[in-house]
Amino acid sequence: MNRKVLFPLVIVIVGVVAAAALVLNPNQVNDTPPARVPPKVSVIYPSPVDEPLIIDSQGTVEPAHRISLAAEVAGRVNAISERFQRGGAFEQGDVLFTIDDTDARLALQRARANEQQAAIDLKISQGDFKRAEALKAQNLISTQALEHAQLQLARAQAQQQATMVARQEAELALERTQIKAPFRGRIESESLDVGQFINRGERIAELIALDTYEVRLPIARDQLAYLDLPFSTRGIIPEEQRPTVTLSGEFAGYEWIREAELVRTEAQIDSATRQIFAVASLPIDSHNPDTLLPLGLFVKAEIAGVLPQDAYRLPRSSLAPGNRILTVDNNNQLWMKNVNILRLEHDDVVIQGGLTAESLVCISAGRTVVNGMHVEPVMVGAQ
Repeated sequence: MNRKVLFPLVIVIVGVVAAAALVLNPNQVNDTPPARVPPKVSVIYPSPVDEPLIIDSQGTVEPAHRISLAAEVAGRVNAISERFQRGGAFEQGDVLFTIDDTDARLALQRARANEQQAAIDLKISQGDFKRAEALKAQNLISTQALEHAQLQLARAQAQQQATMVARQEAELALERTQIKAPFRGRIESESLDVGQFINRGERIAELIALDTYEVRLPIARDQLAYLDLPFSTRGIIPEEQRPTVTLSGEFAGYEWIREAELVRTEAQIDSATRQIFAVASLPIDSHNPDTLLPLGLFVKAEIAGVLPQDAYRLPRSSLAPGNRILTVDNNNQLWMKNVNILRLEHDDVVIQGGLTAESLVCISAGRTVVNGMHVEPVMVGAQ
């Protein structure tokens, strides 16, 4: 048979046999749907917040008190203490420099002489008045003469009081030729030399006190809620409400950590940063190194806030859009729950209410989440 006819015929026969086999032996299709496997999700238990919330801030260590030193009398400087130089330390009452006291001593001598003269005039007036009283009792002088003697006595008494005040002023001026330190501190800047003439009230130096340091700390307005201060608290904070502040900084290869307290807040909001400034106070004892901090040191501050009730800390990955979290119940069903976000931190979120320590919180849900969907919870960190 011709090969061109045989080959198509074989193909047709094979097709007919295959079709007959399919018709005579149909496949049995299973109509039962396959079992649904719930997705696996990672879950954790929330961590109860058992310590006060920390407010982070930063600032520079500054002296609590700084004054401009000025002379109270005019004169020429004749001596300067070796401590009176930039950076020099001094104790309260130390003589920093002295002014030539020649004029002050002469003025004091003159005031004392005037006081002695006034005392003599007073004694004479007292004698004249007694004699006038005696003569008046005998009707030997007129009433007008007695009144005149009385006026002379009053004038002498007033003059004696005036000379006494002048003598005290002269003594004070002489004392002020020695300029003494008003407190324990350090010279921040000075402009004085021996032989220099200074006028009364002329600024000579800047002094800083070393008994207390302060750090001015910026705090965001919403962070003030964590301090639990009454809204009316502006300025000095009552002692029983002052939060603890931990200051830390690095200087000369050492890390300085000191405890201070927040003593006051400023009522005005900074227009540039929209923040409120608070001041931490650190008492300094030169004999106790645990209280010392270098002036001008930049420090970080951790302010101890309130201890929130019924609050929990969760990783940020547990936070779903709309300020919600996903929880898994005892039936392994997933539910969305609205929560009150108390604070957003770097890697965590602090929420308040709506949870217990035994709640299972989902931290790895997929994109499609339906309330009530079944999941297979996998505890993070479980072996």
